[in-house]
Amino acid sequence: MALVAIAAPGARQFALLDCASGRGVASATMPAELAAEPVAAPAGNALYASLRGGALVRYSLPGLHEQAHLELGFEASALAVGDGPDAVVLAGGHGADAMSAHDPVNLVEVHRFRISQPFTVAAMRDAPERRRFLVAFADLAEAWEIAYGHDAPPVLQGLVHDYRSNEAVPLPGRFTPRRFELPGPTRALVAGPTSYEVARLDDTGALGIVNLEVRRQIERPVIAPPGEADRIAPWRGDTRRGWLIARRGASHADVLDASDWSVSTSFEAGGEILALAAAGGRVLLAVATRDGVGVSLVDVSRRVAEPLATGIADARLPLRFVQGTGGCVALLDRDLRWLAGFAAPASAVR
Repeated sequence: MALVAIAAPGARQFALLDCASGRGVASATMPAELAAEPVAAPAGNALYASLRGGALVRYSLPGLHEQAHLELGFEASALAVGDGPDAVVLAGGHGADAMSAHDPVNLVEVHRFRISQPFTVAAMRDAPERRRFLVAFADLAEAWEIAYGHDAPPVLQGLVHDYRSNEAVPLPGRFTPRRFELPGPTRALVAGPTSYEVARLDDTGALGIVNLEVRRQIERPVIAPPGEADRIAPWRGDTRRGWLIARRGASHADVLDASDWSVSTSFEAGGEILALAAAGGRVLLAVATRDGVGVSLVDVSRRVAEPLATGIADARLPLRFVQGTGGCVALLDRDLRWLAGFAAPASAVR
């Protein structure tokens, strides 16, 4: 059974639902308000919550029983969870040492990241194929790629001539940040169509594309700033890939193609696009229709939309898609009411 946790920062209660049907499975009351949205383990057996005041808590799934509790020493505004036998939980917030990695079972701290100046974590993403986290900051013009695999190659510290003469200082590959410069601070990160590409919104809301193989921002597409991360979703076809971008109030979405980093066409949705989300190389679109809200699965490369749900009534705007376990995605309204669920790859039940 695929599950989705329903909660919002500032709440003290959250509910666990069957993602596909919306049926309630469990609920829990936390000892303090949420400081960030809870994050599920990729295996679907645990849920991690950051609480106001600085606690990190692990809950069991599907029972929502507290299994571990740790005081971080800072309030984590972002969480990410790795996958596989080397996985850790990464927590980040604001301060000179406000980022740490933890054992996913007992939450014991396994590494603390420290730099000389205070920082504010804006976004974290796990790249499971690379066994690395990507971390970006709201007040630093840089990003960190952090390997969590025990066999990660060493990070070499030194100048170019040090590398060529084998005189660079090797640092442990696991947890040593691979830092790289960005044009400015970051607001949000969005997954890309490949494991090495990430879309980035800077502090003005403008879009940039980061290539993790070369660890730099390689493109700033000529496109009006999307502004919000939940209005961008990656897509991938047999020979092409990119991102679909839909601004609030629009009935069409711009198709950004990675072949030339241009927007040469758009996808007409037939109504206001209320929400979108990635779905296995395709994109889920929630669209306003005459009889309510409809959801389609869009193959962007072929410009084909497959209807999945129609006539969803009494939805209070704005809407958003929320990722559940097992690849399931749930559509929620403003009041966090479940409206529809879409199991991987994309069959809908409502």
